[in-house]
Amino acid sequence: MILWALVTWQGVYALDEGPYSKPRKFELPQREISIIVTEEGFYPQKISVFKGEKVRFFVTSTTDSKNCFILKGKDLFLSAEKGKISEGTLLFDRKESVEFYCPTSIEKGRLTVLERPQDVKKERAQRTIASERVKIWMPREE
Repeated sequence: MILWALVTWQGVYALDEGPYSKPRKFELPQREISIIVTEEGFYPQKISVFKGEKVRFFVTSTTDSKNCFILKGKDLFLSAEKGKISEGTLLFDRKESVEFYCPTSIEKGRLTVLERPQDVKKERAQRTIASERVKIWMPREE
């Protein structure tokens, strides 16, 4: 009983002092996305990220055939091999929708870059002069 309490206490204590409890600051928001290439296609097939995020992609495959991960219009090519993980990083700085694919298969996917909710609220909060947006109704002449 005492041994179990000691092991449990030591495990919890180790997490408090380890790298998990130290806050880290980043210049840009970061996101990590794992992609698995199978015979049926990409998993996940649809990905969403926010504008201004730095995204790290991790790609692997479940098949022995040659596969890859290419983001159309971006400088990112990652080979997908069974038992190995390829890694690449991209910064998404504008709202867009990007297709990802591999020329060796017909399967495709889509990555969507969304506006940050804070940015959308700031745009809505901007006010305009009421007299500039008022439209006066005039009857039609028949």
